[in-house]
Amino acid sequence: MDTLVHGAIGAALCSRTGLAGGRRGPLRGRKRWWEFSDWTLWAAFFFGIFPDLASLGIHFMMDLFTGNGVRWHGIPDFIFVLYDVTHSLLGIAVCYGLLVAWKRALWLPALAWPIHVLMDVPTHGQGIFLTPILWPFSDWTFAGWSWWLDKRIFFGSWWLAGGLWLAAGLMRLSRRKA
Repeated sequence: MDTLVHGAIGAALCSRTGLAGGRRGPLRGRKRWWEFSDWTLWAAFFFGIFPDLASLGIHFMMDLFTGNGVRWHGIPDFIFVLYDVTHSLLGIAVCYGLLVAWKRALWLPALAWPIHVLMDVPTHGQGIFLTPILWPFSDWTFAGWSWWLDKRIFFGSWWLAGGLWLAAGLMRLSRRKA
């Protein structure tokens, strides 16, 4: 899926500002418009985009800084290894455990990472970026539907993100009235 939609959905599901905040949320006593969120929103957004940043993002940045522009060919082998690690349930489990042991408060926002990977499984079609969720134990992948070729998946994912944020906003509104 689109990297930004991963961040939007991750933040909607795994932050106190979003749905995980429930009816209480982070807004107690906040009045100004820029105080609509707390740090978990930005952390969940980061963890939602992290698997793509830590793999393909490195390749694109290398290309940009070397003057090659952003290109999909000539991707070095180590980028595929990083992709496998960041999109594997084992890689996620190890990193999640270390993160939560280091900073317990990250338990909720870091859940956006496995949500990213679980959304990638059905939305990555045939090609080199199938999601290896069982790596390194197995190279098994599921050839789903290519989000970049199917407009329904692309726009549907943004509708989903918008719907999740609308639900979070409605929860917040009902909390203010209560």
